[in-house]
Amino acid sequence: VICTMTALVIVVTGVYSERVPTEITLGGGDLSWVSGDAGVGYEDVAAPAEILIQNGTHAAGSAVFVAWHEVALETLYTDEGRTQAFTGSVFPARGEAVDDEGNVYVSLWGMAIESGAPLTTYAFRTGLSPLGDWGHFVVIFSVLLFGISTAIAWSYYGDRCAIYLFGEGAVVPYKVVYLIMHLLGAGVVGAAGISLVWDLGDIALGIVILPNLIALVLLSGKIKELTDDYFERKPWKTSGKV
Repeated sequence: VICTMTALVIVVTGVYSERVPTEITLGGGDLSWVSGDAGVGYEDVAAPAEILIQNGTHAAGSAVFVAWHEVALETLYTDEGRTQAFTGSVFPARGEAVDDEGNVYVSLWGMAIESGAPLTTYAFRTGLSPLGDWGHFVVIFSVLLFGISTAIAWSYYGDRCAIYLFGEGAVVPYKVVYLIMHLLGAGVVGAAGISLVWDLGDIALGIVILPNLIALVLLSGKIKELTDDYFERKPWKTSGKV
């Protein structure tokens, strides 16, 4: 329900394709390098040694573009107000940009398409704007409660599993590791962006599938045995329940 409602808000408000003022952190995980165009589509490519920017836009003939969430940026600025267009070079390996006067920038500004939490926040802020400028607080408060409740619930499920596998003495070590992973997760998001966390989550889910598939194969005979026994007994004839 939560995911459906969130998706509906994003779709109805139309912010999924809307560019918003964004600080482009040149060493951040949301930054990427693409080729192509808006009509055909963009494709991720390896970071070049240098990307030339002239008066805020990519130099004529550029094959690789600076992108935010895999969508090329149209104009880059040096200030938050987007009044000073950037002219110089972006150096992906160094995570910085140098203008034609030698000034070094670790972040630039531009109009970019957002994703994840920033996109959801912007969608609620836009959708509830007729009632006031507070829609984004709905997302912040909801995410806070969701994060706390999820952390508590998964901690409990995890320590029950630890007890089952290793005994009561495993609870404290498990909780210590659990808390450390929370700190590492927050650090990874800050350093590399939310996309890396989603990638790690996908890998973890893939790993979890393996023991489940093995269990299904090993227990398939038992499942058939129980199913055959159920239909042979036909308990619904005596109890009236299937």
